[in-house]
Amino acid sequence: MTDAPPVIRKSIFAHKQTYSQKGNSKSRSVRSIIEELERQEGACPHVPRPQPPGILEGMQPRDLISMIEARVAEQNRVLRKLRNECPDRKAELRGIRVDTHVLVASVFSYPDTVEDADEEEYQAWREAVIAFAKSDAEANGLEVMTIVEHRDESHPHLHILALPVISDANPRMNAKLCHEGHVAQDEHIRNGWSGSPSRSYRRVMSAWQDRYHSEVGSKHGQARTGPKRRRLDRATWKTEQNRIALLKDAEKAARRATSANDRAEQSEARELAAAKRSAAHRLQQAELGQRLAAEGLIRALATAEADERLLVRLDRRTDPRGYPARNASENAELHARVDPIIREGLDALSAGSPGVSLSERFRDMLEMVTDWTSRLAATIPRWFRWEELADRIARTAQRLFGWSARPDTLAGTIEATPAWCDIEASARRDLDRTLGVAALVAQNAVPEPPQSRAVFRFTSD
Repeated sequence: MTDAPPVIRKSIFAHKQTYSQKGNSKSRSVRSIIEELERQEGACPHVPRPQPPGILEGMQPRDLISMIEARVAEQNRVLRKLRNECPDRKAELRGIRVDTHVLVASVFSYPDTVEDADEEEYQAWREAVIAFAKSDAEANGLEVMTIVEHRDESHPHLHILALPVISDANPRMNAKLCHEGHVAQDEHIRNGWSGSPSRSYRRVMSAWQDRYHSEVGSKHGQARTGPKRRRLDRATWKTEQNRIALLKDAEKAARRATSANDRAEQSEARELAAAKRSAAHRLQQAELGQRLAAEGLIRALATAEADERLLVRLDRRTDPRGYPARNASENAELHARVDPIIREGLDALSAGSPGVSLSERFRDMLEMVTDWTSRLAATIPRWFRWEELADRIARTAQRLFGWSARPDTLAGTIEATPAWCDIEASARRDLDRTLGVAALVAQNAVPEPPQSRAVFRFTSD
């Protein structure tokens, strides 16, 4: 009986290289790399069915070409000026040539094929790769410009393109100063060490791959190298693959548990934050409603941006000395045309509105007052003064509601009616109730940034 075949876990693939604008026989140009990433026609013959790339972060790769050209041109102007000012530094401040390497491109490949890749696991690997690449770029004085995803080859993979950050240490945008392999190789040459400088390059880049494996690959089922490279027998290789598979499963389970816990915490935080925002909004509305009710009808209408003529009519005072008696013809006209509208409005103001929200009561009250006042203004005879009309309404209301005295403005008459008194009482109750709810929510709600002051819109809650 033969052993069951082991779960195949492929080794990591991670590579980083620098490129110049011109390119040469040993290295491709920036443009050719970007055209391949963009899957432009003829630029990727190795891909049977090219598909548009996915731009995970940053700009379109094609836009990077013009950005590099613009940065190089601008920095060359700066370098010329610096050479004139510091002639003793001409060598280090020489211009950026088309064969100067100005781009660092990294590629990271997923170990499973596009068809076999577990999407959840792939997404976790992709996030880990992006985090590793950004940290690596920052440590090497690079700015990540774009992150591209390809899924049109056998294995999904990511390309990270980064540009050197211009600084005193790297005024020429030299990408090789941002690549640890080239830095080690130059140090080898500078110090006159024995052996080929490429040995230092390979040693440092091998350490870079070790770090990638430690931080990313090992947590996603990837071996550092294949069995032949390390000369492992089948039993040892199988044992290692089983260990990697268990580690991957453990990492996957831990990620799922963390993700589930994070989702639960985020959901709870969102609910608490929403409750706090809702409570704060309701409290703001209740406080404003109570203040408007206490300050009176004129203030409420002003807040609702009512017509200025309406406010003047409501606030115009009657003559305490009274008005002259009207003749029979005038009284008949007032009884026929004006009194029915007066009585209709006072009937509407004679009761509260149970079961209706405070904002709806304000809205209905202001709409009713606006309409009622406009109808009265359009109906009264020209010989009838508005102050006299306000006095007539007040006397009618005094008889209807049994008041001992009558107000001296139409606004005062409306504010003394049962409907407005009911609004005032409801506003006080709403504020007391909302203060209690806000106090309970504040005990558990997460901190929220300060909110801008709300405007009482007289809409339903």
